Amino acid sequence: MRQVGWSDLDMAARALLARPPAERPRAARAMIEAAHVADLWRKRFGTAHPGGGTGSLHAEACLHARRAARPGSPEYCAALAQVLAALAAWRARLHDDL
Repeated sequence: MRQVGWSDLDMAARALLARPPAERPRAARAMIEAAHVADLWRKRFGTAHPGGGTGSLHAEACLHARRAARPGSPEYCAALAQVLAALAAWRARLHDDL
């Protein structure tokens, strides 16, 4: 997956907010995995993945419904924390495989 910046985290959190709370952890993991697959595709073939991703979490999140939220609101902060937790777990799995 491409380097993750603030806009990636923000868009992913907004995509999670459009889903029911019980689905958010799984959805966060799925977006991260999809961004990773799209990045591998982009590196190998030099084009965006047929599903629309370019390898960034931002691009992946833009493929999903998103909900506007006020940054700093409890619900937004919780969604952002879920994205960060999923990202940390994904990165830890990558290092475990090395």
